[in-house]
Amino acid sequence: MAIAQYKLKALDEFEKRIDEWGYGDFENRITELRSNTNFQDAKMAIIEGHKAGNWPKTVKRYLLTNYQSFGNVSCEFIDIFNEIIAGMSEDERRNWSLK
Repeated sequence: MAIAQYKLKALDEFEKRIDEWGYGDFENRITELRSNTNFQDAKMAIIEGHKAGNWPKTVKRYLLTNYQSFGNVSCEFIDIFNEIIAGMSEDERRNWSLK
């Protein structure tokens, strides 16, 4: 199934960003782009983006900032999050306060 246009727009925008944005910024942008959406739509955009493989920086930063805020990630993100952590250097994990 194709990724919805509003999700593609958000994924593309955030992949290009160089500032210190967080998961909430992505969720807010999703709701700005399409009415009657919420954080669940943002979560699906991240999952779909990861499956497509075209937005690695966006997926990574969304999950890492989410983890920083809550100390864990939602169950639907566990496998993706573990993949991301496995691909990080020790220094990068330390910078994100990960073990």
